[in-house]
Amino acid sequence: MANMSDMLRTFVQNTTENIVDKPEEVEVKTTVSTKAVIIQVRVHDADCGKIIGRGGRTIDALKVLCLAIKNTQFSNDSRRVMLEILEDENSQFNYNNQ
Repeated sequence: MANMSDMLRTFVQNTTENIVDKPEEVEVKTTVSTKAVIIQVRVHDADCGKIIGRGGRTIDALKVLCLAIKNTQFSNDSRRVMLEILEDENSQFNYNNQ
């Protein structure tokens, strides 16, 4: 049986690459602790909105699919699965509504 963190990382990587316009800039990193598996995704600034989706629907769906993989393939594993989208601090979003 494959390692849970590797399986989830591969799933998130492939799915994210199919969603974004610049798949070559997708980076997926997993961190494993005793209580959680944290999957961090970094995409090009222009693709960040595509991964999050309208109202967060796309990222929520990706989280649900990760949980489904974890619960069906690794049902005895009690660790939580957390999915994070990393944004650069220098992104071009304007949060001040000016």
